[in-house]
Amino acid sequence: MVDQTQTGKMMVLIALISLFVMTLACTVDPENGSGDTDAGVQQTLVALQMTQAALENQEPPVEPTEDQVDPPAVEAPTEEVGEEPPDIVYEGVGFSFSHEIALNVIPTTVQGQNLGEETMPSETYPTHTQFTFETYAVSEHFHTPNIFIYPVDEYRAISPYAADIIDSLKQTLISQPGGGSPSDLPFMPMWNAAQLFSAKVSYFDFQNGSGIRYLTMYGQALWPVNNQSLFYTYQGITNDNRYYICAVLPITYTGLPFEGQVDDFIAFDENWDSYIADTLAWLESQAPNSFLPNMEHLDAMMASFEINR
Repeated sequence: MVDQTQTGKMMVLIALISLFVMTLACTVDPENGSGDTDAGVQQTLVALQMTQAALENQEPPVEPTEDQVDPPAVEAPTEEVGEEPPDIVYEGVGFSFSHEIALNVIPTTVQGQNLGEETMPSETYPTHTQFTFETYAVSEHFHTPNIFIYPVDEYRAISPYAADIIDSLKQTLISQPGGGSPSDLPFMPMWNAAQLFSAKVSYFDFQNGSGIRYLTMYGQALWPVNNQSLFYTYQGITNDNRYYICAVLPITYTGLPFEGQVDDFIAFDENWDSYIADTLAWLESQAPNSFLPNMEHLDAMMASFEINR
């Protein structure tokens, strides 16, 4: 390729030569001879020499070499931020929780007992882990805020009732039914009462397992939904089917009465279907973060559980 700088010089010189020829033509006097011609030619030659020298001394633009090309910008290395350790670690179980739920959690190991089939099913259970919440967000409630971790094989071996619930949970996680009333979603620990309804049903995983979350109340008779009895529960099982996790965590909502007062039980029972349908529809419409404790915080706590034993 022809260097652009050299080409530019050639164009300038050609222009000057043309000017030189034109100057000759203008300075030749046919009558007086070549005296004036010689002077004009001499001046033009001097101008040409100066222009050529200037062009030769002009440095052509320098193309950047490979070494001079700016290297690509390199981002400064960022420090790897490790995962924060769980707030609670106890005998292979770890999880984290917001202090808007409670200020402290007390872990304990509950010794198992097998009282046989002649006693209430709730009286028979294997050795398990229990987490009890202190200074919980809800201070007055029928239920104590607890989370239980049961060993599946040990529970199956001593309780056919527990075995049925474990199998029910596995099937529920596959079919994923919704809530409503009547309701019979899997639940432990076992109580001598019935599940009156289920609301806000959601399915989500914890660190090494999966489960179901819902709001419910238990009772031995139909009862209005109230803040003294309503609770949040999560029922889950580890991926290896070795451990069953269940939570009983009181929860309230400002639009609910503290206690369920009933003046006429007969009339209340007769109107139950309409009452519970309207109440559940209303509960479902409420934002999760409008409950106390915040359901989003409770979900995050349950999702953080990891059981490695």
